[in-house]
This record gives sequence, C-alpha cells and structure tokens, in this order.
Amino acid sequence: MRYQRLFSLAIACAVVLGLAVGSAVAKSYKFRANTVGNKDSITYAGLEKFKELIESRSGGAINVKLFDSGALGDQVSGIESMQAGTLAIATVETPITTVDKMLGVTALPYIFRDREHVETVMEGPIGEFIKARLGDKGLHVLGYMESGFRQITNNKRPIYKPSDLKGIKMRTPNSKLRVKIFNSYGANASPLPFNELYTALQTGVFDAQENPVIWVKTTKFYEVQDYLSITNHLYTVTYLLMSQEKFQALPKGLQLMMEQAGADAAAYTVEVGRKAEGEIVDFLKGKGMKVNDANSAAFQKASTPLWDEWAAEQKDPKFTKQLIKTISTAGSGR
Repeated sequence: MRYQRLFSLAIACAVVLGLAVGSAVAKSYKFRANTVGNKDSITYAGLEKFKELIESRSGGAINVKLFDSGALGDQVSGIESMQAGTLAIATVETPITTVDKMLGVTALPYIFRDREHVETVMEGPIGEFIKARLGDKGLHVLGYMESGFRQITNNKRPIYKPSDLKGIKMRTPNSKLRVKIFNSYGANASPLPFNELYTALQTGVFDAQENPVIWVKTTKFYEVQDYLSITNHLYTVTYLLMSQEKFQALPKGLQLMMEQAGADAAAYTVEVGRKAEGEIVDFLKGKGMKVNDANSAAFQKASTPLWDEWAAEQKDPKFTKQLIKTISTAGSGR
C-alpha cells in the first residue's frame, strides 16, 4: 500500500519536478550523509537507496557521499552538525529526544502495535506534527525509516517477565526515558554510545542491551550475548534528517525530489525490516543464542503506567496525554 501511494505521488509530481529542476541542473550539490549503522544495517541500506534514487532522479544535480559506523560522529553530534550546517544528512534514532523531549512519545513502550500502526501514525497528522517541530529546530525530515522492533539480549538468563531483569546491568541509548523504562522493570540501566557497546558487553561492563535483531547480527552481539528474548517493547523510528539550512538552499524542484526520495527510501527500509526479522532470528539461533518469547502481557502491564508518568513530566501534561491517546489508538477503531 505504501509503495503504491508513493509511486502514484512520484508520477503526479514528475512533470512539475522536471520543470523546476531544469534551471538547477547546471549547478551540482554535494552532500555528506552519516549513520551510526554499519554497512550491513537497515539504516545504511536505506541511505544507499536514498542515494541511488536522488542521484538518478536529479540527473546528477545532487551527489550524496555515505559514511557508516558513525564515521562523522555519533547521533548527538550529527544532530548538532546538521543544526550548524556543517553536515547535510544523518539518520537519528532515540537521541532525537535531545532535540525535542516531546518526541519521546514514539519511544514509549508498547505504544505501537505493529508496522501497520506505525505507518498510520507516521504518515498521518502526527508525522506532520513531528516534521513541524523538528523544522523549528533546524532539522528537515526527509523520511521516517525503520530500524525495527526492539528485543532484549543478555548473558545472564532468559527474560520472560520484567522481574527477570532484576539486577541485570542494561545498556540503553542516550535517553532518560529508556533508562527509566528499564529501571522500572528492575534492571540497573544506564546509557552508553552505541559504538562502545560491543566492548562493554564483552568486558562485562554491561550484561545486556536492547535493539532490533538486525543490530544483533550486524554488530555480532551474538559473540558476547547468550540469550535473545523477543519482547517487541519498542519500535525504533529512524529519522532521516537533513540540515534545514542546506535543504532551504536547494531550488524548490530539488527539495521535492529530496523529500520523495526520502519517502521511497523509508518505505524500502520497512520492507527490508519485515523480511529480515524471521531470517535473522534463525541466524542467531544458528550462532548458539538461546531464543525465547517473552510474556508480552506482563511487560505491557508494567509499561502502561509509564505513559502517564512521562506525560506528567512534560510542559503540557494534558496535551501530552491526548497525544499519547491519539497515537496509541490510531487505526484501532477505538
């Protein structure tokens, strides 16, 4: 459905874009794009697709050079560089809350039911609301890519219910909300940059981490983690962002092309993520990881009170509660 809609939009815009870009092709634009994912990650695959699409559609007017594994900095420094206009494009996940705490709403546990729910939310009014907020912070949203539903790995024991995390040293991304979530489950949680995580798990600084399974494969966490527990506690929205300064400097036709390429690349990552999940779990089993399905009802019960607690911490708790309700019930008929 998403591909059909995007394809139709691309056809509808083709003539307009061609006319708008005609006067701009004499000038070329070179942009750098950074991701903390390595070359086997969904985010890098998404950036590759974006590069392919925009370079082809712009007829060479735009060239994008990709940097993986945080070669140009971590996610927080990437945000700061885009806001300063020294970096054009980057993918950002959980650390987006360092820009706007309100965006932690998409990182509340179990707020998304499935990918169809995510699509309904992020391609609707909520997605536009987020774009506007980030635009005010100097960041232009080109697309909402997938990183996937997050699961828990550790080297202590299988995790079936929240209390099984008691005393486990859990690494989280740089997010006060994520730390709060896992501490409420009973873990001993604290943040650490992603590029330091493998060594921290290997040396025992942390016992556990939580990420989509594709990261467990691509970063070889299976070498230093024994257990994979399928919790689906969070869906990671990956923000494909561009410096607002650099975006606004483009001719209107190229701006539209960038947004269309971003939307198409985002749709591509969702399909990659959907296909990869089952295959990767089998791969991890083959590498010796012990896999179990967690008691999702127990985790959801422990998580829901956090929604109200988080809302109460925001500047406008009443508005935030309504936002949470709008997202959590979207597409459900409730």
